[in-house]
Amino acid sequence: MKIFMVRHGETDSNAIKRLMGQRCDDTLNDEGRRQAKELNENIAEMMFDVVFSSPLKRASETAEIIAQKRNLPVILRDELKERDYGSLSGKTHQEADAFTKGKWAELRALDLNQKYDYHPYGGESAEDVKERLLKFIDEIKREYASKRVLVVAHAGILRLSHLLFREVKVSHIDHASIEEFEI
Repeated sequence: MKIFMVRHGETDSNAIKRLMGQRCDDTLNDEGRRQAKELNENIAEMMFDVVFSSPLKRASETAEIIAQKRNLPVILRDELKERDYGSLSGKTHQEADAFTKGKWAELRALDLNQKYDYHPYGGESAEDVKERLLKFIDEIKREYASKRVLVVAHAGILRLSHLLFREVKVSHIDHASIEEFEI
């Protein structure tokens, strides 16, 4: 089964490299709305039967832009939220480095390798995120096997999907980009 996954458009926090995770619920900025509309135009010929989205505003707003032209509702799913950075949420990379006493580069490397653990900061581990994503994927495979599924989520979810379904590590996911995965 194939699913299509989109990363949300840009937010003001993304633009200044602020860690958002699931505790920061910014809306898209003007550039993010432009990106989502441009993506929608670029995939205008693609039809979907169902659209799922993270409930975080940046993702659900992107999903609405895509779903509206197709007359589809957006189904919000908590399993698609970005990872929880805990008390690092809302901090810039520089602030996170100061807060972790110089360990941010090490945490970031673990993050990109899907071996992170933000439990010490009150957040999630890579295993926590993997567990909830796989729960969602199992449901999709059971209930929507013959459907064209679009999922709008976050960079962390897309990076994990690359690792799970393509066995490839990806360090950067563009805003408002689309990927096709065989699940």
